[in-house]
Amino acid sequence: MYTFLFEILLLVTALSVDAFAAGFAYGVSKIKVPFISVIIVTGISSLILVISLLAGNVVSSLIPGNLTSYFSFLLLFVLGLVKLFDRSKHNEAENANKNQDDLVSPGEALTLGAALSIDSLAAGIGAGVRTAYIPTAFLASTVIGALALILGSCLGSLLSSHCRSNLCWVSGVLLILLAFMKLL
Repeated sequence: MYTFLFEILLLVTALSVDAFAAGFAYGVSKIKVPFISVIIVTGISSLILVISLLAGNVVSSLIPGNLTSYFSFLLLFVLGLVKLFDRSKHNEAENANKNQDDLVSPGEALTLGAALSIDSLAAGIGAGVRTAYIPTAFLASTVIGALALILGSCLGSLLSSHCRSNLCWVSGVLLILLAFMKLL
């Protein structure tokens, strides 16, 4: 039981690093993220994660036991490598403020939520946790994702004059770690 909960926490944390990076990019750019926009972004990502976890369960029931672990490893490992070298989330956050009002509107939050949830789709299929843990994954994804976006925005605003770091590589490392856990 604790292994699955740890996997969920690791998966959600890896996916939330992108939300943190997007929030950081907004904060550095002095763009405010209202609470309704935070809820929209994290709601979309969490919903896509749940759908992909369910799809992962279906895929794992169609593939023999050993192959499921290798499939999960491969999907999470490749996604982790892509994330390790991807620097586009910072640009997505800056480009999402289409109307240039220094405020993320609900419509812009839909765009950002969709962009951030692409990783949730692939990672969720690869993770394919037990159905009983999916509500936990949804709750964890929503809470941790919202906190990551808010904290990233606040920290980016505080540090805007000092640095413009891109932290997306951290999610890649966490996804690779999760991939190797699938082989255990």
